[in-house]
Amino acid sequence: MTLASKITVLRIMAIPFFVIALLEHYIVCAQVIFCASVFSDALDGAIARLRGERTPLGAFLDPLADKLLLVVTYVLFSYLNWIPLWVFVAVISRDLIIILGWTVVYILTNNSKIQPRPLGKITTVLQMAVAVARLFNIGDPLYHGLLHLMIAGTIVSAIDYVWIGNKRLGALE
Repeated sequence: MTLASKITVLRIMAIPFFVIALLEHYIVCAQVIFCASVFSDALDGAIARLRGERTPLGAFLDPLADKLLLVVTYVLFSYLNWIPLWVFVAVISRDLIIILGWTVVYILTNNSKIQPRPLGKITTVLQMAVAVARLFNIGDPLYHGLLHLMIAGTIVSAIDYVWIGNKRLGALE
């Protein structure tokens, strides 16, 4: 396993500690874990590129770690009433659409290659930024500006993934 993949695995292993810290109201601890996870997301990608260690495992684990962290974060934020329910629904729906779409494409094409989309990457960054802003209780207008930008990005990204998946499936006909 490459160094980048090891960092990604550590990021996944940190998620339960983030959950516990947030639920037990150890906010500073939750902030540190979340920020370390966001930083390590950038770090593992940089290490993989610099060391020439891009692997199929890393290509699978990195977006999985992002999805797990963000889904858990938005579930917690919704549970704690830190975000409106519609924000939770928008974020989770996009991820479910992507997972379902990837599964359908895989079943029909037998191609499991995961291709991150530029809009998807931007949306992930925006979702992380909103989570950081919420964790640090950053107020208006910055928080709401980020929130609305993230929701727009989430919707546009979901449409983009559906469009690309449809094109891949249309190539079968």
